[in-house]
Amino acid sequence: MNRSRTLTVIFFLLYSFSAYAFQDSVNLDTYIIENQIQVNKTESGLYYSFEQEGRGVYPQQGDYVKISFVGRLLNGVEFERSDPKEPFVFQLGYRQVILGLDKGISLFRVGSKGKLYIPSNLGYGARGVGKVIRPNSDLIFEITILEVMDIDAYDKFMEELEKRERIEFEEHQRKQFIEDKRLINAFASEHKLKVKRTPSGLSYIIKKKGKGPNIVSGNTITVHYEGYLLDDTIFDSTYKNKQPFKFQIGKGKTIDGWEEGLLHFKKGSQGWLLIPSQLAYGPRSIEDDEINIPADAVLIFKIKIVGLVN
Repeated sequence: MNRSRTLTVIFFLLYSFSAYAFQDSVNLDTYIIENQIQVNKTESGLYYSFEQEGRGVYPQQGDYVKISFVGRLLNGVEFERSDPKEPFVFQLGYRQVILGLDKGISLFRVGSKGKLYIPSNLGYGARGVGKVIRPNSDLIFEITILEVMDIDAYDKFMEELEKRERIEFEEHQRKQFIEDKRLINAFASEHKLKVKRTPSGLSYIIKKKGKGPNIVSGNTITVHYEGYLLDDTIFDSTYKNKQPFKFQIGKGKTIDGWEEGLLHFKKGSQGWLLIPSQLAYGPRSIEDDEINIPADAVLIFKIKIVGLVN
């Protein structure tokens, strides 16, 4: 689980030509004048306004500030927002966020709600970010200042957050394991596969026994395979480039489902591995060149062991 709490663009949207034209032709000063927005302005060129003024303390440099926010372009397109279940936390004054937020947050007491109107030089500047925030884009952030924490309060917050995330992750894994077993059973039934299941949830079937002893940890094996999703989509195959995969088993070079499942194979064996998501990539999605595997995906492999060295 990633503990990084940085403002990154998480939504990539499609834009019309008119939206781009608006963004390119209207700067922040013009936007404020044309929309008759009542704002305050700082020496740095940052504008701000209050919807509600809080009664708490002002954040100081070094404080850990907990906020909720929505970020938009001047054309109204939303490019980012904080998770309603998990507010955004950062340390003020250490450039963990764009300069406009770093400077602007200190203008709001705890409990305040308002907007920061950030010129591009205090945002993402001439480089922009991704396909959403184009170079020299001015930004608007709707913010609520929820809490200011010192280092002790921040450490306690992070401990509680990690505990909650761990509980949520374990519960997700438990439910996903049950669902994966159901999906594997359904796939095996549909494809008329009489599989064997291990306690880990892995299912396998040997279609051709092969010769010699079973593969053991430390063996170097050469494998041809096809990898499928449950809808029979092929996401990877060694046959495409006529190049089998060679690796040493037991060294963590492959997913856990392979490390366990291939121990049931011999040189020359052919069969199937039906791998629950927690023995594959779990809640991570994989997008690498032509390989696209969604999060929590059960993976199906047709396996052929073409070489084995002790």
